[in-house]
Amino acid sequence: MNSRLDRARWRRGARRLSGSAASLAVLTLASAVPMAQTSAGSPAEAVFGRPTTSSPIALSLDDRLVWSVNPKDDTVSVIRTDTNQVVRTIRVGDEPQSVALDPNNQFAFVANAAGSSVSVIRITNPHQAGFNAVVERTLVTGAEPWNIVISPDGKRVFVANSAQDTITVINAQTRTVIGHVDLRDSLCNAPDRRRHFQPRGLAVTQANDLLYVTQFLSFTRRGGRQGIDTGKEGAVCQLRIDTNATQIGGYQPLRRIALAPSNTGFAIDANGDGTPDPTRAFPNQLQSIVIRGDRAFLPNIAASASGPLQFQNDTEAFLNVLQGVTGGGAPVDRTALNLHLGARNPEPGRKTLFFANPWAIAFTNQSGNGNAYVVSAGSDLLVKLNVSAAGVIGFTVDMDTTRYIDLNDPNDPDTRGDNAGKNPRGIAITGDGRKAYVANFVSRNVSVVDLTRDAVADVVRTAALPPPGSQAERVLVGAEMFFSSRGHFNRRGLTVPTDERLSQAGWQNCASCHFEGLTDGVVWQFNPGPRKSISLAGTFDPHNRNRQRILNYSALRDEVEDFELNIRNVSGPGGLANPIGCSAPPPPQSNFDPNHGLLLGDVDRNQPPCVINDFLKPNRGRTQVTVTLPGSSVAVPALDALNLWVKFAVRTPNAPLTDAQIAGGVPRSQIQAGRALFASAGCTNCHNGGLWSKSVLDFGPPPAAGDIFCERNINNPALPGCQTDPIRGNPVAFQYLDRFLEDVGSYNLGVRGGNNPIGNNVGAVELATQVLVAGRAQPPQDGLGIDFNGDGRGVGFSVPSLLGIHAVPPYMHNGACETIACVVSDREHRTGNGRFPDRLADPAQQRLVTRFVEAIDARATPFR
Repeated sequence: MNSRLDRARWRRGARRLSGSAASLAVLTLASAVPMAQTSAGSPAEAVFGRPTTSSPIALSLDDRLVWSVNPKDDTVSVIRTDTNQVVRTIRVGDEPQSVALDPNNQFAFVANAAGSSVSVIRITNPHQAGFNAVVERTLVTGAEPWNIVISPDGKRVFVANSAQDTITVINAQTRTVIGHVDLRDSLCNAPDRRRHFQPRGLAVTQANDLLYVTQFLSFTRRGGRQGIDTGKEGAVCQLRIDTNATQIGGYQPLRRIALAPSNTGFAIDANGDGTPDPTRAFPNQLQSIVIRGDRAFLPNIAASASGPLQFQNDTEAFLNVLQGVTGGGAPVDRTALNLHLGARNPEPGRKTLFFANPWAIAFTNQSGNGNAYVVSAGSDLLVKLNVSAAGVIGFTVDMDTTRYIDLNDPNDPDTRGDNAGKNPRGIAITGDGRKAYVANFVSRNVSVVDLTRDAVADVVRTAALPPPGSQAERVLVGAEMFFSSRGHFNRRGLTVPTDERLSQAGWQNCASCHFEGLTDGVVWQFNPGPRKSISLAGTFDPHNRNRQRILNYSALRDEVEDFELNIRNVSGPGGLANPIGCSAPPPPQSNFDPNHGLLLGDVDRNQPPCVINDFLKPNRGRTQVTVTLPGSSVAVPALDALNLWVKFAVRTPNAPLTDAQIAGGVPRSQIQAGRALFASAGCTNCHNGGLWSKSVLDFGPPPAAGDIFCERNINNPALPGCQTDPIRGNPVAFQYLDRFLEDVGSYNLGVRGGNNPIGNNVGAVELATQVLVAGRAQPPQDGLGIDFNGDGRGVGFSVPSLLGIHAVPPYMHNGACETIACVVSDREHRTGNGRFPDRLADPAQQRLVTRFVEAIDARATPFR
């Protein structure tokens, strides 16, 4: 706040609101939802007068208390809304991600993702002044319970166990588990029930008769394939529920609802005629779903996978809409609004900022005309939208302008320093529509937003920042680099810009393609060829963080810091059209943009670097921008901090629980039998050690020049393996480390017409993204993976890690397999393209090996 006086005024206003208007809102709600009478004539239990949704932050029915989870602190904080002060911090399970509140204000339910459990909290004193609550019990629900929701009548709690592919149903009155709904083996997972559904967002209709569950990652649609804008579709599962049923049969999947690709509103030349072509994207990373009226709203990070690869032609900020969600019939896909379109022409006095990573949404009212606020997790913004009485959404000004609220503006004292809201992930709006509470993951606080002014009014710290100078502080700065699409850096003598260096006007961040450091499940047309976003959980050995895997499918990189090139050329605007003077020649000039990226000139920090490459010049420890966290005086190097976050903070997802851990779990005997077969079949030759991969970095960067190869002459005499032109095809000119490649016959795998079929042949074609020259797309070159120049090198791909592999479909570099069962069924893979005997030809044995591979997480004992 600007002053203590301003803060005091806000709190006095909030107290007046809670004492009068808020009471009126509760009375209005009570009259709108009459309380039924029991047989004795006494009032029935309280109910929510609206549909309910899963969220990391929630308001009590009377709007007097806010509950917000603290994932890295293993706690949940309770805030009183009259003073915006934390009244209680309660320790729960491992990595709480979502909270649901009983409408009677007697219990809270917290989903602990890493703990595979739900903490049941009994509220012993619900009053603001003397609030108290204790954990009553812990319920094991399934692996990776990411979201939780309570039915509006307060009778049932539903838990989305993302790794278990189940929905746990809890009797909220007895706080006991009724059972688990299997979504993997259900009609919601058609047509291939071997796919990993990954249930995530949850919403219950006000009538308490329908539950909606989002499928987190998209899969190929009928006739689709990987690597194109229209190849995949999102999905939502509709379940019929009876909140009075005490058996699991009362909660059953009803239908699968597909979300088709939509127009992005942006265009780029893709066919080489110089005329921009319209682009499309498919909904993906469906974290949340919110019902208003008869419509459901799904913010998500859509994917436009076809080339050319530029920032405005990859991830998109979609808000998908389903109509008819309350009638029990089949809801209709009303396509999507691309929020990025509303950022093209900002309101006067505002900078252009795109709305990266829509993650959550909330409404100011449940009927009539109103507003919606969408959480832009990457850009640290709230995006304001208009909502009509019919549920039609639109921008607040015109077709290319909508209002946003900046939670992290370094020029505003209300949102800078300790008041900055970084990486918002959840929002809750009071019943009168006047105030919003926003949970911020990286900054570990809650922003309080006055919606009458569309401005941040207060900020509440819910978890402490790490000690200055500690490794934890550097890791947290790394988290900020990973989850921010903007970045605010120390000025300290710099004349180049120190804001918005992480992407072009906040378009995207690392998390746009690597949720929590994992994957978006998208096969992108990258410069080396089609490449699925690799899970970073397999970058460092969880048992020995100094052991690192070679990076990229084609062994193109050896340092996490090498992805500076992605920050500049994928998320950012790319190189300059004309070279300029650079720091520390040779060469004397470079095309690197001094206004983007984390690396600065090696000598003159206000000039761009002369060289940024993958191998010959190591990028770790170079001159770079720095960040100083609130309460600290330590300037933390930003790019090296990003490496530390990947090294120490990316958590391998838990495998599905076994029947020894939960009723109905994966049979442990099958996992053990599959493990034995995995070893006897020779799979351990490639997948061994704590990284479950033989592609382990065994040198200190840079590599020996003799280890570097190319598929064409790049005119560098220092690299003898890069002086031979191709004798077939037109391969890209990337350098790679040949000795880390393994041939399992996967080039052209599943590519229609590629003579290497598997399954439904959904693999992406082996072409690199097109290069734009003066806005005109050039013919795509061949991707890496085979020997083009006859030197016997370049055949195959780097062996991926199997850590948490179940959570990160699809598989193979080009996404040819959408299930692990598909990979195991591939004879060429099993035999190393015919080099080894096939010891897993029996389909029954393949199923057992699949069970084992799906069970590999950080707790699995590696083969040495």
